[in-house]
Parts: sequence; C-alpha cells; structure tokens
Amino acid sequence: MTGNEPERTGEPVEAHPTLSFKAGGWVIIASMLLSLALLCWGLAGVVFGERPIGNGTDILSYQFEIDNLTVARERVASSGNAREFLFTYRAPDTILGRDMIMYNEKNRRPWVVTGDRVVGVRIGDEARAYPVRCLNAHEIVQDEIDGVPIVVTYAPFADAPVVFINGEGEAFRDFRVSGLLLDSALLMFDARSENPSLWSTLFGDAISGPRVGTRLPEVAEVNLCLWKDWLARHPETTVILPDPASKKRYRKISYLRYFNDISDSLKFPVSPLPPDNRSNPLLPRLKARVIAVTAGGVRRIWPLTMMVEALGADRGTITVEQGGVPIRFLLNELPQTALVSAPDGVEITVQPRLWFAWYCSHPDSALEELVTEMPENAIIKPVTGN
Repeated sequence: MTGNEPERTGEPVEAHPTLSFKAGGWVIIASMLLSLALLCWGLAGVVFGERPIGNGTDILSYQFEIDNLTVARERVASSGNAREFLFTYRAPDTILGRDMIMYNEKNRRPWVVTGDRVVGVRIGDEARAYPVRCLNAHEIVQDEIDGVPIVVTYAPFADAPVVFINGEGEAFRDFRVSGLLLDSALLMFDARSENPSLWSTLFGDAISGPRVGTRLPEVAEVNLCLWKDWLARHPETTVILPDPASKKRYRKISYLRYFNDISDSLKFPVSPLPPDNRSNPLLPRLKARVIAVTAGGVRRIWPLTMMVEALGADRGTITVEQGGVPIRFLLNELPQTALVSAPDGVEITVQPRLWFAWYCSHPDSALEELVTEMPENAIIKPVTGN
C-alpha cells in the first residue's frame, strides 16, 4: 500500500455520498447566511448614509469646502484614511503623577514610565501630561485645565504638539480629525458646523471654508519631554489615563520607523522645504527636532542635536540668555527631548517641531532665527545617573 492509498477496512465505500443537513449541509447554509449578513452590513452604510467620508486619495472626496484655500492645493494631502479614522478623546480621566507607579503596578501593561515622552501643559497653577503614545492614537484631546477648555493636538509626522484654547458654550468647537494633512501635519474640523472649515494645527487658523482666516489662541508653553523630567519639574502634575476603548490601538501605533529613517524622507508633500543641509552642515536635517523659544521678545530656534553634542553626555542642562531671560534646557539624548523652563513668573513660549515643519510655516524668519552654534556664555552642565 502506498502513502496515497486509503486504508482498506473491508467495508463498501459509497462512490457518491449524499449531502444532508445532518451530514454537514448545515455548515454550507450557515456560511451562506453569514455571507449574506456581512453583505448587508457592508451595504448598510450606503443605505443609511454611514459610509466613511473620504476615499483616502482624492481630497475632494472628504467633502470640505476648499475653493477658498489660503494655501496651494498641492500642499494638502490625504492621509490615506477617511474622516475621523482616529477618534477625539474627550474629557479624559486623570490621576496625580506621583500615583502613576501604583497605577502601573495594578495593571498588566504600564501606562507611563520614566523614559516615555509626554506633552506637558501648564495653565495657571495646574500642570498636566499627555503621553505621546496616547496622542498618536487620537491626535486630538478635548480637555480642561484650571477651568480653561483646551484642544490638545499632536501631528506625528511633524512631531508637533500644539495646544489651543477652546471656546465655551455656543463658541465651543468640537474638533475632529479630518483625514487630510497640510505640510504633513494634522488638519482638523469642527463637527458642530454644518459647513466645517479646515483648521491647520501648524498655522493655528482656518485655511478653508466659512471660517477662513480665523485664528485659534494658543497655549504658550508646551513641552515635549520625558515623563520623569516633567514630573520632577511639576510634582503636583496630573496625567491623563487611557481611553478603555483604544488600548489595542495604543499598542499598535508607532512612528519610530519614520523618525529613525536615515534617508530623511517625508511621506507627504511639504512646501517650502528648508535648504539642504548637505550643502551647509550647520543646518539641521529635515526631520531634526528643534524647539522654538520666545523670551523677552526674542525668538530663537534651537536644534536639539546641536545642543546634545555640545553637552557631550546623555543627559544634562544648558542655560542660555535670550532676550535678557535665562532659559534652561534639560536635555536627554535618547529619546531626544528637552524640557524648557524659565524663572518662575517669567512668560515664555515653547514650540517643539521637526525642522521642516517649523520652516514651512515660517519660511521668512526660520533661517534668521535658527541657532547654529552654541553661545559662548552658555552654561553647560552634563549630569550622570538618572
């Protein structure tokens, strides 16, 4: 007997078996019913108008008014996803930052650990941290700090956290992800509007629709730093907790490959681009991390790579004078971050970005304000340990 022959038992074999319900016909019937159910589910969006808006390629399919765009149309691109493919996180729960260790111990997966990047926001006497892993999965968080309604936005491809002050009552705007990008950064829309405008998080204003030219007020001091550094600077800070319905998404979404791409390539159109740093090594690469700091009426663009190299260590502080104000950078090499601070009571503006994202929104001033060499009077203090 060969390996391909059936084992003979001596009993007759039926040449043409008949399929009955008991003999397995129920499986085929169940499969047909399941297929029909899936087809009906797929057509439900067509029948009831619940299909996603935006086909992932054609910006016209997103059904926004773009005839009065204030930027060149070729700078607006589809993210490859429909409207609201990410959901705005509203009124997140929070805990005190000092309780995060206990929270992590009670949960199978830690939420925030010392080396995680967070967006730190301070308004009045309150400080709050928004983990970047959470912002990756939402890009918009509607929240309130010290009684002030805010919209925390994060554009991953520009590594740009921008926080806006929202209106109240009738002036409140329900911002959501549009599925479109301007210069590789998030465009959002107000779902309360019947004819919603597109709002740029990089520019801070509406670039199309009936609200074109309207600017949103920004929170001035927004840091993109390590959790341990934010907690040490603001020991009474709170931190937002995860949305229970989004935990799987938090684990799946990551932009490390994009940030670590040595080719420095961008995934979406950006215009104008800064000069190529291959012809001028003093200029940052396209996706270099920079921080725009305004103090004493003076704005400077500080490249983190330049500062870490000047530090000559994995961690440390550099203090510089800008506009007559001592500005302190608490730097970390990996992941590359800086917590920027000034003496208590001194107002400063802190705006983290990737270099291309700052340049395309400030092409007339970016090169003039860019710091290419450390000031001679900079106070550089490498630190050891944690």
